[in-house]
Amino acid sequence: MKVEDVEPDSGIPELAVRVVSVAPARIIRTRSGRKTQLTEVLVGDETGTAVFTLWGFGAGSDVKAGQVLRITDGWAKQYKGKIQLSLGRSGEYETLEGDAGLPELSEILNNTKNNED
Repeated sequence: MKVEDVEPDSGIPELAVRVVSVAPARIIRTRSGRKTQLTEVLVGDETGTAVFTLWGFGAGSDVKAGQVLRITDGWAKQYKGKIQLSLGRSGEYETLEGDAGLPELSEILNNTKNNED
């Protein structure tokens, strides 16, 4: 599966992506009023990019730009017109060694910039 194949409101059986950037974690209040930490990670492959949201204190603290992640049993939704990935209730992610056939970070950044023009 590639980023361009991800559909809103659907599961993600397995997706390998490269981390483009990691936004600073922030504390937010959920709809139920509970405080939690949200980390937004821009990820991509040769077909596009998406925001991968990690919920919970400490979540995503090990994620760095350039790393390759495998997301399994994740979930996708649309937020502000863009695909957003998350782990849902049962999803997991792991850092992979090697490039998993993904382009280098600079190539993904160039593709992202060209698509914005």
